[in-house]
Amino acid sequence: MSPRPKRQRKISEPPFLTGFVPENGDFDLKESISLFFEEYEALKLADYQGLSQLEASRVLEVSRPTFTRIYDSARKKIARALVEHKRISISGGDVVFNEKWFVCNECESVFRLSQSNDKEITCPVCQSENIIEIQHANFTPGNRKGFGGRGRHRGGMGQAGNCVCPKCDYAAPHHMGVPCNSMLCPKCNIRLVRENSEHHLNIKRKRKR
Repeated sequence: MSPRPKRQRKISEPPFLTGFVPENGDFDLKESISLFFEEYEALKLADYQGLSQLEASRVLEVSRPTFTRIYDSARKKIARALVEHKRISISGGDVVFNEKWFVCNECESVFRLSQSNDKEITCPVCQSENIIEIQHANFTPGNRKGFGGRGRHRGGMGQAGNCVCPKCDYAAPHHMGVPCNSMLCPKCNIRLVRENSEHHLNIKRKRKR
C-alpha cells in the first residue's frame, strides 16, 4: 500500500526574513540549519500569536498531531542553532500560499498577485522580468539577491524614519520592533522597505534606469 500523499500546509504569506546569524559573527558559512516555511509559521501561530495547537492546526489546514510534529521540529532546530551557534536559514518546505508571492532578483522588491492573474509577470517597481515565485524558489542565503537582501549584514537604523513603498513612495512611520517588510503598501501590494536603507537606495537606483 502506497503512503498517503503529504498534504500541503496553507499559509497566508512568506516569512518577512530569510534567516538569522549569531550576533558575534562566529558561525560556519557553509553550514546552516534550515527552518522550513511551515515550521516558521507554526512558531508564529503558537508562540507569537498565542494560538492553541488545535487553532493553529486549523490555520495551517493540517491535523493537530501533524501540527505538533511541525512545531516540535521547529523548536528543536531553534534550540540547536542557539546552542551550537548555527546560522538559521528560513526557506523551502511543502506549503501553498493564499496568493502568489514573488521576489525581484534585480531590485529585491517582494510583491504579491492574486492566484487568478495569468499575465506575463514583471516587477512592478523596476519592470524586470528576472523574478521568482517565492513558493517554488530554492532560496539559499548568501548566494542569491532578493527577498529582503539575503546574505547581507545590515546595521540597525534606530527608531526614527519611515517605512516606504518602493513603487509609489507611500510612507508609514516606522515602529521599533516591527520590520518594515512585515507591512504591505495598501495601493501596490508590495512589502515596504526602510526609508534610505541600503535596500531602499538600491531600489531608487534601479527605478532611475
